[in-house]
Amino acid sequence: MAPVNEETAGLLSEESTEAVEGIDVTIADETFRILVEWIGLDKDSSADRDTIDREALRLQGLTEAAAQPLERQASEQWSQSNPGKTPTYFDVVRAKETAWRAAREMVLSQELYSQVTPQIVAQIDQLAQEADSEIDAEQTRAREAHDPDRWKSLNVAPRPIAGKIVHRVWLEKPAWFRQLAKALVTQRIEDDQRVPMTAFDPIADELAEMIEKEIRLNPPKDPNVPF
Repeated sequence: MAPVNEETAGLLSEESTEAVEGIDVTIADETFRILVEWIGLDKDSSADRDTIDREALRLQGLTEAAAQPLERQASEQWSQSNPGKTPTYFDVVRAKETAWRAAREMVLSQELYSQVTPQIVAQIDQLAQEADSEIDAEQTRAREAHDPDRWKSLNVAPRPIAGKIVHRVWLEKPAWFRQLAKALVTQRIEDDQRVPMTAFDPIADELAEMIEKEIRLNPPKDPNVPF
């Protein structure tokens, strides 16, 4: 079994870190994802983190139990297909891995994914639609008010043409620069202002300085991450 990845391990409570060490990484990650993103547990709550940990350990135990008969079945099938032969180490490992994946898929489907009921999916979809409507309304308000700073908060509707312009003009820039650049180009298109067509367009340097100034005033945690 693979160890818990660094991100998930950092979210496990101290009380169960030792117990969770060595847990299947897929079980740990999927338990965290489903319970936080779909069921609504708070990853910053120690009580909810304990709940996530306990559920991951429960699913781990169920998977271990379900894998045992599948391993025996795989071994029997191999013997029937290879009469008189002794399985190699790799044959045994392959059978164990196959049994474990099958058991894990079954347990996650029956015990974890089933918690995401149609009612929960409908509720999440409704909340997402409401959030999208609020974002659209705010972007429309900012555009109609010609807010000159709306690009700084990315408060503009995405335009594919803006992405193409940024790719052509500022391809070598860090991800956060390009993200702000797409927003600024989009805003200028909405406001019928000139945008650069190539890296040699004089306005490209002017806009780049605006973006660099904003980055200096509000530096991102990681300039290579576009959000």
